[in-house]
Amino acid sequence: MPRPLPAALLLCCLSFPASIFAQEAADIAQEAAEVDESEMATSEQDLGVLQAELARIEAERQRLADELASGAHQQLAQLEQENQALRAERNNTDLQAVALMEEQRQKWFLIGGATVAGSLLLGFLAGKAGGGRRRREWLN
Repeated sequence: MPRPLPAALLLCCLSFPASIFAQEAADIAQEAAEVDESEMATSEQDLGVLQAELARIEAERQRLADELASGAHQQLAQLEQENQALRAERNNTDLQAVALMEEQRQKWFLIGGATVAGSLLLGFLAGKAGGGRRRREWLN
């Protein structure tokens, strides 16, 4: 029976490290569970903080969007008002330009008329001053 003794001894030697490894695995699992619980509590806390921060940022974004919309509306109204003022000013300038052009046309018309009248007068006077006798060669 010498053979069964070494098998029992072998079985005992093999089972001893297995029980040590099993104990270590149980300890590691317990530590992991404790770490998981503390990490879960921390994660839940972080989640709450992040959700509060998200709500605050979303409210700020909405406020800025509303402010931008009202500011854009005010700016649009101001630009429309400036546009109307500039159009009125342009219309006045156009009317002044037309009046100035008409005045200039009248001035040149008068200058042209005076030139024609002066030329006719000078021609008439020059014809009279040229002498009393006329040649009537065409009547001969």
